[in-house]
Amino acid sequence: MARATTAQNASIAADPQKVYDFVCEARRAVSFIPGLTKIDNVKPAQVQPGQTWEYEFDWFGFVVSGNSKCVQADPPRVYAFQTVSGSPSTWTYRFDPDRQGTRLTLEVEYEIPQNLLARYASQSTLEKMNADRARKIVENIKTMIEG
Repeated sequence: MARATTAQNASIAADPQKVYDFVCEARRAVSFIPGLTKIDNVKPAQVQPGQTWEYEFDWFGFVVSGNSKCVQADPPRVYAFQTVSGSPSTWTYRFDPDRQGTRLTLEVEYEIPQNLLARYASQSTLEKMNADRARKIVENIKTMIEG
């Protein structure tokens, strides 16, 4: 299966710990990730490697359900999780101090389901759509934290 990566970043006027705490709350992700419709069964409640949850994601009209697992929780520098079923992907958030507060970087590496390629005619079109979605995610986080 084809794989792709997208990365986006934003400067946020808040310290890295505040941004980290906001992003790594699994249930909150439905408020800032377009298409993410459900997070359930988060276990354990505390963010840590091995934390798991179930998700439902509308990937441009193709609904994907599965399980996710936190693979790195290094406050306030890095938070990463994988979708281990449904549509395999790795989401890595980096929180770097900068003069504005925090430079948030989101990198998503994902497998491209062949049925989506057929729907959108080309891998480059789908990759551009995913880059736009990643940009919206970091913009949403910035807006929600800065108010």
